[in-house]
Order: sequence, then C-alpha cells, then structure tokens
Amino acid sequence: MNIFYSALVYTVWFLSTYFVVFFLLALFTFRNKLFEEKKFSGKTWPFVSILVPAYNEQGKIHKTINSLKKVVYKRVEFIIINDGSKDGTSKEVRKHIKGDSRFIFIDRKKNMGKAASLNEGIKKGKGAYFGCMDADSIIEPTIIEKCLPYFEDDIGAVTVNVEVVQPRGILHKVMELEFILGLSLFLKIYSFFDSVFVTPGPFSIFSKKVLDEIGGFDANCIVEDMEISFRIRKAGYRIVHCMDAKVQTILPRGFRKLYVQRRRWYSGALETVFQHKHMLFNRKYGVFSFLIPFNYILMVLGLGLFIATQFLGLSRLFRNLYNFRYTNFNFLERLLEWEFDVLGYSSSMILGLIMFSFTVLIMILGLRYARKTFNARKTASIGYPFIFFLYQIFWIGSLYAVIRRKKVSWR
Repeated sequence: MNIFYSALVYTVWFLSTYFVVFFLLALFTFRNKLFEEKKFSGKTWPFVSILVPAYNEQGKIHKTINSLKKVVYKRVEFIIINDGSKDGTSKEVRKHIKGDSRFIFIDRKKNMGKAASLNEGIKKGKGAYFGCMDADSIIEPTIIEKCLPYFEDDIGAVTVNVEVVQPRGILHKVMELEFILGLSLFLKIYSFFDSVFVTPGPFSIFSKKVLDEIGGFDANCIVEDMEISFRIRKAGYRIVHCMDAKVQTILPRGFRKLYVQRRRWYSGALETVFQHKHMLFNRKYGVFSFLIPFNYILMVLGLGLFIATQFLGLSRLFRNLYNFRYTNFNFLERLLEWEFDVLGYSSSMILGLIMFSFTVLIMILGLRYARKTFNARKTASIGYPFIFFLYQIFWIGSLYAVIRRKKVSWR
C-alpha cells in the first residue's frame, strides 16, 4: 500500500507543480495584457439582446432588472423568460419592467429548463449579439461597450469577471476569492491559449451568427454554459475573456445549498467531457484538447490521494490509540516528549507542504494581478488554502451521482 501511496503522492505533486509553473509563466508572460483595452472597430454599434431566464426568483430578480435599467448602451433589448415559476416571479417582473419599452417578457407556464428558455429568447430576439445572464446576477452599466470590441470574425463568445455580491461569513468569503481566481484570472489566462471551457452563467455574451451555426444551447444539459463552449471550440471559434467587465452573482446560503450547486456543476462537467470525449487529446483543437483532460486527471488523482490519506491516517490513529493502552493512555506524557525534527517527517508530508505553499503563492499573486487587495480579504486568505478539502466533498458527491446516474437537481 505504501508503494502505491508514494507513487500517487509523487504523481499528484508532479502534475500540480507542472500546472503551477505553467500558470505562473503564463501570468508573467501576459501580465501586461490582462486588462488590455479594446476599441470598437465597426462603423456602427450593433444591436444587442440580453436574455434572462428565471425560475422561482421572486426575491432576487428585481435586483437584476434594476441593473439592466442602468445599462447605458442604447441599442439593446432585454428579454426575460419566466420558466414556469411556481412563486411570484411573474408578478415581480411585470411590476418592475412596467413602462420600459426595452423589456420583453415571455411568461411561460411550463418549466422547460434554462437552456430551452435561452433558445426561446434567441428566436425572439433581434440582436446581432446575445448576452445571457442569470436572474440573480447584477451587471455593470457599461458591460456591453466593454465586451463588444473583443468580437472578431473568429470569436464566438466573450466572458467577464464573476464576482460575489456582499459575501458574508467565512464560506462565502472563501468562495469570493475562488471566483476572483477561477472565474476571472484563470479564464483570462486560458483565453490566451484558446482554452476557455466555460461561459459562466451569470453573464456571457455570444455572437448570434455562431449561436445559429452550432444550434444554440443544449436543452438536455444541466451545465449548458460549459457544454456550449465545447461546441464553439469544435466549430472553429474562440472564446475570450474581458477582465475590465464584471458581473456580480448571489451565492447560495449555507453549505448544503452550495453543495447542491457544486454537485450540479461538477457532475454536469463530467457528463459534458464524456459527451465530447472525441475532442480530448485531439491536436485539431490545440491546447484546449490537452488542458481539459489534464485538469480532470489531476482532479481524479487528487481525490484518490485524499481518500487514501484519510484511510491511512485513520488506520494510524487507531493503531496508536491501541498502543497507548501500554502507557495507560497517558497522552500528556507523549505530547511533552514531542520535538520538531524535519528529518523525522516523511517525504509525503514535505511534498504536501510544498503543494500547500503553491496554493498560497497562486492566491497572493492572483490577487495582485487581478487588481484585488489582499488586506480586504485576510479572512478569506486564511481559509482559501483549505478549499482543497471542500473540493473533495463536492467531487465525491458528483462522482457518486454520475456513477449511479442520479438526477441532479438545480437547487
């Protein structure tokens, strides 16, 4: 067991180190292009449609509508699709859009799912570009002007920074830090290698021509924002990220709701990767085809290492407790005899500390290059290195759902 465990430790350490070095080199190489300013090169600004599918968002959607009303872009329409909500979402929407001609309301009685709602909005809208956003998100007034200059002939979609609305409690603050890195800075780095594999649901904007070409969103997928990125890449188009534009999203309250959300994300991601497995390790799709499997191989091995470590740790604990019977369970005496000796630590523990240090390094540099202050996130910074343990819980639940083919709920 120790041989296999050591091999697993060294493999995960090597892959993690490879990823960290790759990311840091890319970060330093493209540091001056992270917040690049783009100017619109067209003669006239195109018409844009913003789609907002909503299901049981009675208490939140008014904030989304208020942010839409503040949009300064002139040639725009907002299409809200009520996806058969069972609460007062419909009444709330009608109340807040009254008198604003830019809003179109599709009040559907039957629940069809987010992807189907987006496809219905695409058919109804008249824009050359379609912004797709969640009904619990808040966009900044100039988001459209910031995104449109990024579109070129080979660009299928533009993503933006995803931030958290008023994070409260250590869990939300840690998740905020994760969003700053994972759904902002990492996406920008990936875009330099044409490897963006998700168009975040809180807000992303798409070319209507590309949406028509690939057939819109997959109505059978629970992570439509990730699945569509595969087909955009397959069709020969790129996805780029705009660090200057941002959208704020409301996180689920409590660990249970967060777990349900992440289980949907991760199980849907696994199903999407399997659905498009022919793209993996296919040179036709460049770095994208290698980065995706690399991430999931590292995830699976990391999960295996986590489970093996827990098993060995508990086995050692029970063995030590059993041996303590010879000392009449005198734990205090053992603690007083403890001395720090670096040579007494195993290579596995030392490599683990190195990986922990890598996480801290990426966090510090990531905040700096994302133009976020470290002092304002001291509490989150303490908890962030331990996010690895949260991921294991999320992934175990997701793998179980996929293996058992359980239907994964949205909430």
